[in-house]
Amino acid sequence: MTSFQIILSTLLSVVVLAGISMMSRVKTSVTGNLLSALAMLVGVAATLVFSGVLSVWTVYVAILIGALIGGTMARRVKMIQMPQTVALFNGLGGGASALVGMLSAQGIGFSDSQLAEISGNGYWPFVYFTALLAVAVGTITLVGSLVAAGKLHRLLPQKPVLWPMHSLCTLVWLLLTVAFIIVGTIGGESCMVSCLAGTLVSSALFGLWFSVRVGGADMPITISLLNSLSGVAGSIAGMAISDVFLVAVGGIVGASGLLLTQIMCRAMNRSLLSILLGGAHKAQARKEQSAPLSQAKEDNENEALIKRVMDLEKKIKELEEIVKNLEGRVKVLNEKIDEAEQQKPAAQEEKATAASVLSKAKDVIIVPGYGMALAQAQHQVRQLADKLESRGTRVRYAIHPVAGRMPGHMNVLLAEADVDYEKLYEMEAINDDFAKTDAVVVIGANDVLNPAARNAEGTPIYGMPVLNVDQAPEVIICNFDLKPGYAGVENPLYSREKGVYLELGDAKETLMRLIAGIA
Repeated sequence: MTSFQIILSTLLSVVVLAGISMMSRVKTSVTGNLLSALAMLVGVAATLVFSGVLSVWTVYVAILIGALIGGTMARRVKMIQMPQTVALFNGLGGGASALVGMLSAQGIGFSDSQLAEISGNGYWPFVYFTALLAVAVGTITLVGSLVAAGKLHRLLPQKPVLWPMHSLCTLVWLLLTVAFIIVGTIGGESCMVSCLAGTLVSSALFGLWFSVRVGGADMPITISLLNSLSGVAGSIAGMAISDVFLVAVGGIVGASGLLLTQIMCRAMNRSLLSILLGGAHKAQARKEQSAPLSQAKEDNENEALIKRVMDLEKKIKELEEIVKNLEGRVKVLNEKIDEAEQQKPAAQEEKATAASVLSKAKDVIIVPGYGMALAQAQHQVRQLADKLESRGTRVRYAIHPVAGRMPGHMNVLLAEADVDYEKLYEMEAINDDFAKTDAVVVIGANDVLNPAARNAEGTPIYGMPVLNVDQAPEVIICNFDLKPGYAGVENPLYSREKGVYLELGDAKETLMRLIAGIA
């Protein structure tokens, strides 16, 4: 590469980073997205110029077809389908990197001068290694993303799938992939075709085996990890074809995806390994064995117990005397109360409803979840908030880091309904306010507020930080039904006797009833 190409690649990479930085703030996110997209467009155009394929007309046909497909999907895909769409795009990026690796391993796509430089400097082992590695990582990303998209689209079982000897087979496929890469790097051209085929098959099987055992509740983390892998695959493919810009941008995507994965794991109080092992993270019940007591120690404890029993018997007799005196007083008080009740008209006690609770509330927290996405009820949620705020009620939104099926899922949906971003609060910022608020409205959320996560050992959500909705005095639950969430853990909040109002059914309908019922 020339100095100009390196400088241009560096500048475009900085622009991409600047766009990502702008996307971290809502007010500048659209501009940041456009800026990064523009940098990528310039990078594609520069690649066409510097690679000498500017005059190859089939390239433009492929670009046109891809643009038409991408534009059509962008217009037709609904927000509820965005998680599986993102997973699918991650897979396509990995597949493209794998394809670049396969061609590079066979010397296809290099100019005569590049081939001469590679041969003259003995670079072929490096090209073979990076090409095979790009094939492996890209194929794993492609297959894993397709499985994730299938689970999110309910084409595949959303619960973790375990096959016979699952862990052993997963390890075997991984070791085979590594072995094919090493053999292909050392053997070179003589065994490249067989090593390419072996790497492709073994990495595809590894991607399938590791992804099917991940449950639906862990999909946000899985998607962010696959996003990171797609960037890593692209970066490795860039090394194989000596493209600095592809290496840099792939590294940026890989690093940002990995950071996001780490943030999501911390939010769930889980390790990435435990999630990928699907179910192996469950806490094991501990068997505590007490050491046998010596005979002398046992005798001393028996004497102490006898003494305590005698003291308790004495206190019980004293309490019985007190109770007798109190019973007499209570009887007299009851007679007076009965007389007073007979003298005044019976007051009819009104039973509280969800609408009446919201009518009196001055501080309300709304908790959105995947059910809101399924019902596409974000606009009705906004209408409810507007109705409450018009009465002087303070309304905030509590966003759990892993609510929905991809990072930032709830934020995107609420932004579509023009909800002010300043009203969205992360879990750490609002969790202590649930006990002080007047009412909480839950819209299709379950696992992220399940109090069982604090004490239900051996379950997928045990130890995961949850929203403290159960500490609120009044909780209105607008869920479709009372079935457990993706984690399959019963929610004890549903059976709370006081302060819980179940508005079951389609979220759009229940929200409209609430809005109409607020006086």
